[in-house]
Amino acid sequence: MANAVSAVTTDPTVTIHLEGRLTAYTVGPVWRSALDILRKNPSRPVVVDAGKLESVDGTGIALLFDLRRRPRPADAAVTIRHLAPNIAALVGRFDPQDFLQSSEAVTPPGLIEAIGRAAAEEAADTRRLIAFLSEAMAGLFAALSKLRSIHWHDVLTLAQEAGANAVAIVLLIGFLMGVIIAFEIGLVAQQFGAVIFVVNGVGIAMLRELGPLMTAILFAGRSGAAFAAEIGTQKVNEEIDALITFGINPIQFLVVPRLVASVFMVPLLSVLADVIGLFGGALVMLSFNITFVQFYHQLLGAVGISDLVIGLVKAGVFGLLIAGIGCQRGLATQLGAASVGLSATSAVVTSIVLIVVTDGLFAVLINRLGV
Repeated sequence: MANAVSAVTTDPTVTIHLEGRLTAYTVGPVWRSALDILRKNPSRPVVVDAGKLESVDGTGIALLFDLRRRPRPADAAVTIRHLAPNIAALVGRFDPQDFLQSSEAVTPPGLIEAIGRAAAEEAADTRRLIAFLSEAMAGLFAALSKLRSIHWHDVLTLAQEAGANAVAIVLLIGFLMGVIIAFEIGLVAQQFGAVIFVVNGVGIAMLRELGPLMTAILFAGRSGAAFAAEIGTQKVNEEIDALITFGINPIQFLVVPRLVASVFMVPLLSVLADVIGLFGGALVMLSFNITFVQFYHQLLGAVGISDLVIGLVKAGVFGLLIAGIGCQRGLATQLGAASVGLSATSAVVTSIVLIVVTDGLFAVLINRLGV
């Protein structure tokens, strides 16, 4: 039977008869005709007779719901009768009053209110992030106490993707950092005849600060975003729900391997950045008549094992933060492909901000300890 709509007017009721199929291909004309009948009878009660409907898809249900939600006087309401029970259940799940727009104009929030809302949202997001990081760290410690529970194959795969494949870019940035620092400081030190002490600045800056800091920023942009995108895609595809259904803890299965891989790879990459950065600084110092041998001996007297250890500890902490934030943003992804991109962007931005904040806290702590 073809789709059709007809109206029978009896005093004081108007009956709309729906027949055939209400699908995306046929609902357009029916919808327009039904709304036209409602407009022509604004003060009469309307009964929609759906007893002769053969099949209804999502658009047909939207039509039936739309007819119910149209604002009309109390004595001119729209009633749907003879609807199949399964379709009636879908239509009846929603209250039309929830979709009625208020006639009052919505006043945009003022500046102070907007700032307060933004601050409240950031505070709530920070609390969620801290709670997740605490849960992730608890899962990591539990896994380390029982090493067999860690999926080492996944850890090695992630280490290769996040670490080994990032060696080239880390070496390039580390080399350029060493060259830039040595050249800029050398130009100033040359005016005072203290070029040899540029070696001290390059060594301390690379080992303590720029080596782990630049490596962490690169790791956040490259691997932190990948963690968020991978887990976010799994969330959109309902793979996370499937894991939970099968009794698998997403923290242990997805987050812990990434934490383990990151806490090992970021310090290793940081060491590579340190070495190549010092080499770049040594090359620049040749232009200031400082040979490799002089650079080497001055460097040994300027830095110690404590400088390297401080840098490695920083790198390990940065790795945990990056992996934890990336996983948290991935697990918090909403439905839709656009949400995956937003999660990846949020993971990178949040990671870089927390890396810089954590580095500042390290600087204050190290200064207090006199290390």
